[in-house]
Amino acid sequence: MDINQLRTGENVMDSNYIKEIAYSLGADVCGIGSIKRFNDAPKGFHPGDVYSETKSVIVFGKQFSASLFEANTNVPYTFVKNKSVELLDDISIQITATIESKGYKAIPIPSDEPYEYWDSENKHGRGILSLKHLAKLSGIGWIGKNTLLINKKYGNRLYLGALIANAELIEDALVSNLCPETCNICIKSCPQSALDGITINQKECRKICGSSTDGGGFVYSCNICRKVCPFAKI
Repeated sequence: MDINQLRTGENVMDSNYIKEIAYSLGADVCGIGSIKRFNDAPKGFHPGDVYSETKSVIVFGKQFSASLFEANTNVPYTFVKNKSVELLDDISIQITATIESKGYKAIPIPSDEPYEYWDSENKHGRGILSLKHLAKLSGIGWIGKNTLLINKKYGNRLYLGALIANAELIEDALVSNLCPETCNICIKSCPQSALDGITINQKECRKICGSSTDGGGFVYSCNICRKVCPFAKI
């Protein structure tokens, strides 16, 4: 089979076709990675652990405005995050349906919840697949010292969605890490000292990253590591 042009009858499905659909549905970026790039994924969190026939990973993102960092409350930031997650989940479901209509199979990956893994002692949760690592290995960007995905055009202002499929698609080139070696502003600015430049201590981060009212309202109360990053407002 020619992976440049997957055919079902007279219909054509290739990487560009998938990206056109993603952009038409509201995505700002879209990248594709071959399953071969995920050999080092942790056991249980490999795309093949979710769907054994996976051949391609499709990741897309929705950017949010840098103006949100200027607000004196994180309510607008939380509002945009929640609405973006809804949009990204809708995109993954619609692309999944399109791929299936061409005779292939695909599995949508939640942009946020639900997820199964939870380490209660360390307050450490994991999605069924790490979206930022999927995005990195699909050529959308690199992971900064604040553990956030960073894109050349939108900086760290991307929320992500994804799906996995049994269609072989042309993958995108990987992006080099452009974080300056001497930059540690996110590490130094974290009020919980939860960053070490490689990973994040979720137990410490979760102590202040969100807050809820008795009425059930939830707000992302800390996004300092995102806000102070030089790639926050490019």
